[in-house]
Formats: sequence, C-alpha cells, structure tokens
Amino acid sequence: MNILYFPILKAKDAEFDSLRNASQNVTNSMIPLFEVPRFKPELKKYKDNPHAKATFLSEVSRKIGELRPGMYAMFDTYHWQDPADKVETGEHHLNYLYNSLKSDGVNVVPVVGYDRWDDDEYRLALKSISRMHTGKFCIRLERFAFDDVSDPTHFHERLSEILNYLEINPANCHVTLDLEDLSALPIVDIFNSFDSLFSQITGYGFSTYSIAGCSLPNSIDKVIKDRDSCGSVLRREMLLWKNARKQHPTFRIYFGDYGVRGPSTGETGYGNTNAKIRYTIDDEFFIVRGHVIRKPIGGFQHCELAQTLINSGHYLCSGFSWGDNEIQRCANKEIGGGPTTWIKIDTSHHVAYVVAEVAEFERTTAAQTARIGE
Repeated sequence: MNILYFPILKAKDAEFDSLRNASQNVTNSMIPLFEVPRFKPELKKYKDNPHAKATFLSEVSRKIGELRPGMYAMFDTYHWQDPADKVETGEHHLNYLYNSLKSDGVNVVPVVGYDRWDDDEYRLALKSISRMHTGKFCIRLERFAFDDVSDPTHFHERLSEILNYLEINPANCHVTLDLEDLSALPIVDIFNSFDSLFSQITGYGFSTYSIAGCSLPNSIDKVIKDRDSCGSVLRREMLLWKNARKQHPTFRIYFGDYGVRGPSTGETGYGNTNAKIRYTIDDEFFIVRGHVIRKPIGGFQHCELAQTLINSGHYLCSGFSWGDNEIQRCANKEIGGGPTTWIKIDTSHHVAYVVAEVAEFERTTAAQTARIGE
C-alpha cells in the first residue's frame, strides 16, 4: 500500500459517501483523519434517548468501520463542545470512540491535540488510551503550536511533556502540521510559518509528517464575488507541500488538506446557500458559482453549472471518479442536488485528483533526482 495523502475530513455523511464511492486505489492511497462534528442533542432522532451522545459516537464509528475495515484511520474531536466531555455512562468521549472504532475493525490512530493538552480530563483520557494502544499515534500541531514556537523553550517543554506522559515513541508517531484556514494568508507567510515550526521538530525522530490546510474560505462569495460566474482559487496548501518536499527531501512529508470545505465550514441545508461546484485542478480549485438555491428550481440550478464546468476545459471525463460521472449526469439534467449532495460530488473528484496529482509529483521528483545522480 503506497500512502500518498492524509486528508482531514469531516465525519459526516457527505464525506463518508464520497469515500464509499472511491476506487480501491484512492482508498488505499490515503489515511484520513476524521473530524468528529459537534454533538447536537436537539436533533429529533436523539430526543428521549438516555444514551444520545454514546449513540451518536457509535453511529460515527460504525460508518468509519464500514469504510476502513482493517485499515488505518485517525480520529479527533477538535470541534467537540468540551475536551473533557463524557458520554452518559461517565466514560470520556475519546475513550468511548476509541473503543468503538477498535470494535468496528478499524486500525485506529489516536490523535493528540496540542491545543487541548492543558485540560486534565483530556490528558487522562489519552493516558488511558496509551496504556492499551500498541499502534501508531498522531500529534496534531495547529495554530497554538505555530504561535508557541516563537518561544522555543515553552514549545519544547510542552511537546516533550506530551511524549513522556503518554509514553509515545517518536519513531512510531505521525505529526500533522495543521495550518487550518489559509484563505487570506500570503504564500510567503505560509512558507515561513511552516519552516519556523518544522525546523523545531525534526530532531525528535518522528516517523512521518503531513501538512494540512485549506485555501477555501468559509463562504465562496469571498473569492468568487459575482453570482453566476466562475474563477480559480490557488491551493496554497499544495504549493506549501511541494515546496516542503523539495526543501526537505530526506523527511517523509505527506500532503494533507481539508477536502473541499474548510475547518469552520458548516454548509448544511439550503438556507441562503449559493449553488456551486468546487472542481480541483492543478494547484487550484476551479469554482463555478450560481446563486441562492430556491424552489421551484432548487438544486437543478446545478445542471447549468455542471455544463459550464464541462465547457470550461477543466473537466476530465465521466470515468475519472464517481463525482465526475455525477457531474456529467447533472449536465444531462438527470440529477440536481442540494449542498450536501455537492459536497459529496466535489469531494469524490477532489480525493481522486489529489491522489493522482501527488503520485505524479513524486514520480517526476524521483526521476529528476535520479538524473541528477547519474
């Protein structure tokens, strides 16, 4: 299995469905980090359920288990209401989810959040997991780590405390450098932020690294200003990864991103959501933006957008991915679809494209290195 891609994906039905329809090559080429969404007790299906929170986590675990049987998958509750939160039985939510994923056949990789390390209950839950866990760990370094690295002494004390308290062997630990929202940051600043943090952790001997970030803002109208128009958005995270691979060829640095919706994007239901297609191309997203989805046309507004994409010259072919086939069907007016449907379609194309894009970059880089060595 040749791993190429470490995406951070929301543990929601749209992302689950896109992976369910992915080819075996794409599935085998990635190790996803599933971001468990906030539990919403107000949902009707959880009313009058005395174990609603546990039920929710069990549902998430089951769906991940169906997608990743016997395969690696990371999990995190970064957006959980409270890092100390427990299910109804009194068990910490991390312990409950870890045990559920193990029971559902996942080769689970627990994620340690640098930002949440100060919480006593969070630390104790991870300590409990570390006592029984014999596989890999992941340490997720996000904005707090990027800020803390300006004080190297404090940063190293905190990182060393994590490793020592959880008895993590760095040689058996993956590190995700998560730059989160990159939509408004200049490329130079992004490169400098990565360099400042990465240079501080190379001496620990971690087994692998991945870069994560998202150049799509939480609302498409921030980058494509006009309704019923199209344009491109630079994928800064891809440029960062390619630069990091060139600058640090001896380290195993993998590409990661947030799929097609960023860290803080909700995008559920209709509301005032604009119709849009986010189509991944080399180093960019090609965005086809419509207007607010309203009845009676509703999601069938996407049919015109799909045809615009096909005519743009960026569309590959219906056989490239399940999502590409759905785009063709939409252009043929066979389907329409609301926001969730199009997250599913866009994600399907995205993960297939990224795997191919990364594989091609690695191939050409290896070929260039071989020629230099001749």
